[in-house]
Amino acid sequence: MSGDDRMDRDDSGPATSTTSTTGMALGRADSQQLLVLPLMSYTAITTDREMATSFVRQLLQAASKMIPTREWSAQDLRDILGFVLEGGVDPVPTLEGRYLRKRLKEQLARAERYSEPFSLMFVSLGENADAIHHQGLVDLLMERLRRSDMVFLYRRRVAIILPHTNEKAAEGLIARIRTLAAATIPPDVAIETLVRTYPSAEFSHPAEVLDWAEDQLR
Repeated sequence: MSGDDRMDRDDSGPATSTTSTTGMALGRADSQQLLVLPLMSYTAITTDREMATSFVRQLLQAASKMIPTREWSAQDLRDILGFVLEGGVDPVPTLEGRYLRKRLKEQLARAERYSEPFSLMFVSLGENADAIHHQGLVDLLMERLRRSDMVFLYRRRVAIILPHTNEKAAEGLIARIRTLAAATIPPDVAIETLVRTYPSAEFSHPAEVLDWAEDQLR
């Protein structure tokens, strides 16, 4: 995100705190440098779409500074808020494989209506994998996925719907999963990952995504 979205400040002086005409407190709470947002009002960011978008961009920029290894999205912020407000419940829903087609059709409808990309991923282990290896794979996925993601469990594979995830972000997730899996799953157990993103040039119609998903489960 561009540095133009950030206001510069001088942190060389003592800790001070001032209040703007909008009611937003500015200043340093401690010796660490804090990100200062442009002056906004609550009414503006809840009634003006452009102001709200700017506000979210500032939050994403702050998140990227704190955790630079992640490519942050607005959905990530929503997941974190939901996790806090709901008391820290399990952030990733897991469903039986038989629900995949229904949830996938719902996600395709949202993608068509709102032009929001999503990715569908399949992760499977080799035939020599045992129950411990499969549970290790599921645990690994739970640590890396977001609350908005959906995991579908099959006997020898896992399907994952990744809302608001484009092809680049999905490929980055696969790379992280493989790196983590290498540390927990024996090297003689093969790990196969397949991912597709919609909308994309590969699929001309939502039904083709459903067909591709069913082909992976045969």
